[in-house]
Amino acid sequence: MILAIGCSSTPEPMAGDQGWQRVKLTGDDEKADPLKAAPKLIEEREKPGSLDHAIALLTWHSERSPQSAELHQLLAEAHARSAEALDVQKEEDRPYHKAHYTEGIRQAEEAIRLAPNSGPARYWHACNLLHAADAERSLGRANAALKELDAADKISPDVDQGGPSRMRGKVLNDMPGLFGGSTSKAIASYQHSLKIAPNVGTTHLWLAEAYLSAKKNDLARKELEWVAAAKPRPGHEKEDGENRQKALELLKKLEAK
Repeated sequence: MILAIGCSSTPEPMAGDQGWQRVKLTGDDEKADPLKAAPKLIEEREKPGSLDHAIALLTWHSERSPQSAELHQLLAEAHARSAEALDVQKEEDRPYHKAHYTEGIRQAEEAIRLAPNSGPARYWHACNLLHAADAERSLGRANAALKELDAADKISPDVDQGGPSRMRGKVLNDMPGLFGGSTSKAIASYQHSLKIAPNVGTTHLWLAEAYLSAKKNDLARKELEWVAAAKPRPGHEKEDGENRQKALELLKKLEAK
C-alpha cells in the first residue's frame, strides 16, 4: 500500500468493458435471494468469475430494490474484494482496479445513507477508500479511510474477522510517521484484531512485519512460524499459500541475520 501525496494518471476504464457487465444472469439468479446467494459467491472469490457473478447478481437486484442498504453494502464488499485481486502496479490492471474502487465507494456511500449505523457499510467504504488511496497516492483518502475504520470498529469490530482493526494497523504501519503513521499503534491494532479473530493468517503476517519494523525479531519469528504452519482454508488456498510463502521468505531472512 502506497500512502503519499500526489495525483494519479490512471486511465479511465472503457465503458462496457468490465467483467461483471458481461455476466449473463439466469432465471434462477433473478429468483434467488441475493442476501444469501451473493455472500456465498463472495466467499468463493478464488473461483474464476465468482466475484463478477456476485456483482452482476447484486446489481440486478439492487436496481429493483434500491432502498436495500444490505444490497449496496454487499456490492461495496464485492468491488473491494475485486480491487484487492488486482495489482495497481500493473498498467493493464489499473483501469479495472479504478472501476472497482470507484463503484465500491459509490455503493458504500449509498449503504451509509440508508443505514448510517451500519458497521459493515463503513468498513467496506474504508476498504474501497484505501484502494483509491493506493492508486491515487492520496493521503487524504487514507485519512478518510482511517475515520471510517474507527467508526466501523466501534459498531462492528468483528466484521471481516476483525477487519477494522486489522486494516487500521496496515494503514498506520505503511503511513509515514510525519503524516501520522505509527508502528507501535499498528502493532496494538493488529493485536486487537487477533483477540477478535485469532486464526487470520493475514493479521499474523502483518503483525510480524510490524514487529520486524520495530526490531522485535523474536516476536516476529513467532508470528511468521504460525503463518508457515497454518493449514490452508478450503476455498482460500491461493491467499493462504501466498501468506505462507511470504512468511517463509521473511523467516529465511531472519535466519540469515
